[in-house]
Amino acid sequence: MKPVSFAELPWTVRVVLGLTTFNLWWSFEEFVIDRFGVWRYLPDYKFGRLCVWDLTVALGIAAAIWWLSRRRIGARERHSE
Repeated sequence: MKPVSFAELPWTVRVVLGLTTFNLWWSFEEFVIDRFGVWRYLPDYKFGRLCVWDLTVALGIAAAIWWLSRRRIGARERHSE
Protein backbone atom coordinates (compact mmCIF):
# COMPACT_ATOMS: atom_id res chain seq x y z
CA MET A 1 0.00 0.00 0.00
CA LYS A 2 1.52 3.34 -1.06
CA PRO A 3 1.09 6.61 0.85
CA VAL A 4 -1.54 8.97 -0.50
CA SER A 5 -0.55 12.58 -1.16
CA PHE A 6 -2.82 15.49 -0.35
CA ALA A 7 -3.44 16.13 -4.06
CA GLU A 8 -4.74 12.59 -4.50
CA LEU A 9 -7.44 13.04 -1.89
CA PRO A 10 -10.97 13.63 -3.20
CA TRP A 11 -12.08 17.25 -3.52
CA THR A 12 -14.70 16.84 -0.80
CA VAL A 13 -12.09 15.61 1.69
CA ARG A 14 -9.93 18.68 1.00
CA VAL A 15 -12.93 20.99 1.49
CA VAL A 16 -13.85 19.28 4.77
CA LEU A 17 -10.25 19.61 5.98
CA GLY A 18 -10.40 23.34 5.19
CA LEU A 19 -13.67 23.74 7.06
CA THR A 20 -12.27 21.80 10.00
CA THR A 21 -9.22 24.08 10.08
CA PHE A 22 -11.47 27.15 10.01
CA ASN A 23 -13.50 25.63 12.86
CA LEU A 24 -10.23 25.31 14.80
CA TRP A 25 -9.60 29.03 14.23
CA TRP A 26 -13.16 29.86 15.29
CA SER A 27 -12.73 27.85 18.50
CA PHE A 28 -9.41 29.57 19.26
CA GLU A 29 -11.02 32.93 18.59
CA GLU A 30 -13.99 32.15 20.83
CA PHE A 31 -12.20 30.50 23.74
CA VAL A 32 -8.95 32.51 23.82
CA ILE A 33 -9.22 35.83 21.99
CA ASP A 34 -12.77 36.74 23.03
CA ARG A 35 -12.72 35.20 26.50
CA PHE A 36 -9.43 36.70 27.70
CA GLY A 37 -9.87 40.10 26.06
CA VAL A 38 -7.04 39.76 23.56
CA TRP A 39 -9.39 41.28 20.96
CA ARG A 40 -8.72 44.74 22.42
CA TYR A 41 -5.15 44.56 21.11
CA LEU A 42 -6.04 43.42 17.58
CA PRO A 43 -6.66 46.25 15.11
CA ASP A 44 -9.97 46.07 13.18
CA TYR A 45 -11.20 43.12 15.27
CA LYS A 46 -14.98 42.99 15.74
CA PHE A 47 -16.00 41.23 18.93
CA GLY A 48 -18.41 38.39 18.16
CA ARG A 49 -18.81 39.26 14.46
CA LEU A 50 -17.14 38.43 11.16
CA CYS A 51 -14.10 40.66 10.69
CA VAL A 52 -10.93 41.14 8.68
CA TRP A 53 -9.10 38.60 10.82
CA ASP A 54 -11.62 35.88 9.98
CA LEU A 55 -11.41 36.65 6.27
CA THR A 56 -7.61 36.63 6.40
CA VAL A 57 -7.57 33.22 8.09
CA ALA A 58 -10.12 31.85 5.59
CA LEU A 59 -8.04 33.09 2.64
CA GLY A 60 -4.89 31.67 4.24
CA ILE A 61 -6.49 28.27 4.68
CA ALA A 62 -7.79 28.29 1.09
CA ALA A 63 -4.35 29.28 -0.21
CA ALA A 64 -2.64 26.54 1.84
CA ILE A 65 -5.03 23.88 0.56
CA TRP A 66 -4.58 25.07 -3.03
CA TRP A 67 -0.78 25.14 -2.61
CA LEU A 68 -0.68 21.65 -1.10
CA SER A 69 -2.93 20.32 -3.87
CA ARG A 70 -0.77 21.81 -6.62
CA ARG A 71 2.59 21.13 -4.98
CA ARG A 72 2.12 17.44 -4.34
CA ILE A 73 1.23 16.60 -7.95
CA GLY A 74 4.63 17.71 -9.26
CA ALA A 75 6.56 16.20 -6.35
CA ARG A 76 4.87 12.82 -6.79
CA GLU A 77 5.66 12.76 -10.54
CA ARG A 78 9.34 13.62 -9.97
CA HIS A 79 9.82 10.91 -7.35
CA SER A 80 8.11 8.19 -9.37
CA GLU A 81 10.57 8.46 -12.29
